[in-house]
Amino acid sequence: MIIIITGNGKGKTTSALGTAIRACGWEKRVGIVFFDKGGSHYGEDHILSKVQGMEIFRFGLKRFDEEAKTFRFENLEEDKTEVIKGIKKVLSLLHSFYDLIVCDEIINCLNLDLIDKESVQKLLSDCPKETHLIFTGRNAPDWLIEIADLVSEVKEVKHYFKKGKSAIKGIDY
Repeated sequence: MIIIITGNGKGKTTSALGTAIRACGWEKRVGIVFFDKGGSHYGEDHILSKVQGMEIFRFGLKRFDEEAKTFRFENLEEDKTEVIKGIKKVLSLLHSFYDLIVCDEIINCLNLDLIDKESVQKLLSDCPKETHLIFTGRNAPDWLIEIADLVSEVKEVKHYFKKGKSAIKGIDY
């Protein structure tokens, strides 16, 4: 099954991680590949690494400076290299008997031209029927939505960032 969690609201990764935890609760084997999320400031790593049956793989350069509360928006060539490493990891997981593989922010990588459509299509075509894939990220393209079995959209209604508030440890990272 192909699951897409998209939209401009906060909660796409959180939703995918909740599904991953649920799967582990049923003794399923879960792999989570974080795309374009480098650094060691992600709070979920502290707990997810302890979940039995779950493996975490993080690819990407650091974009968020926790001290300065700033985010690097421009893409570097090294960002693309990291995404390619992530794709190779997902391809290896597809052939390693995982029940669920989360590809967090892979849609953003596609939209930012850090990865091409053909690479994403290869993941989909190589996915065994017994393996479920979750893709997250804003602005899922129509072709991906059409292929998916389930698409959920997280819609922003209101966000404190727009009032100039900074990212909150434990809520945003």
